[in-house]
Amino acid sequence: MDPSDKLSAPLGSAREVIKALFTFLIFLGMGPWLVFTGFSGIIDQGDEFSVSGSQYGPDSPEFAGDVIWEGTTDETWTSRLTTDPGEIRVWVEEGKTVDVSISTVSEDFGSWAYFERCDVSDCNYYNNGNGSIPGYEYIGQIDVWRNRTYEVQFTSTGDNTETTMIIVTKEEFPPLGFVLIMMTLFGTAGTCAAILFAYHTTKAMREEAENNNGNRESVSKNNWIGPDGVESGPDVPEDWYLTYDGPAPIVEDIYDENYAVDRGNGAVPVNFYIKKWGVPEGFGKTDHERLWSMDD
Repeated sequence: MDPSDKLSAPLGSAREVIKALFTFLIFLGMGPWLVFTGFSGIIDQGDEFSVSGSQYGPDSPEFAGDVIWEGTTDETWTSRLTTDPGEIRVWVEEGKTVDVSISTVSEDFGSWAYFERCDVSDCNYYNNGNGSIPGYEYIGQIDVWRNRTYEVQFTSTGDNTETTMIIVTKEEFPPLGFVLIMMTLFGTAGTCAAILFAYHTTKAMREEAENNNGNRESVSKNNWIGPDGVESGPDVPEDWYLTYDGPAPIVEDIYDENYAVDRGNGAVPVNFYIKKWGVPEGFGKTDHERLWSMDD
């Protein structure tokens, strides 16, 4: 059943009306939001946009990530690290070297996070990008296997063991291009569905209002609306009398097993008429009428 039918029914059930309106509001709200989010995400990624890619390129301002800690080798970094998507990257002052050790601040045994030093090619990839941090060198990333609070200690090594500046960043990967495209498409489809829903619902309610007004035309050009608001004419369904709630239709004639009346499509079976309203005045003489009037 079309949702608009529920709204166009003679108020029908209030629950059905509320359900249809709620569905309309969901489509109306979610559609534009998905379009805006998906399309703006595509625009934000610009030249870095990729259907299957999930990282910013080395020329992107987002490449290095957001700074989550900045300090020196004289300090211990204590923080709750999580397994959320994204890379935790360690950058040290240019020309310096450090060791990185990580331990959990809990009674858990085992190491649930560790530092992975980059190889030459990876280090060059990060350090030569336009989006790298000036004056600092990328040395590797911290991988987290369980959400815990960790203590991270940076120790200067090599010939120069003086205090070294440290920056830790986290790159939040951009949404997949495929996801952004699907969000835009679903949002567009949802918005169109909401517009069509509103159009058909408004149209159905207007038609019903016209049909219920005796001074207006009926839906069918071949039918008409009588003074009591009942639609009549050749295009009325043959079983119209099953839902007719008005007074007994005036019988004008009899044709075989039907009474010719002034309502609906102009015909009501004799047996139905007699059972519901009794034998009409001036009739009841045929064998078929007597059969049903005796039964009654």
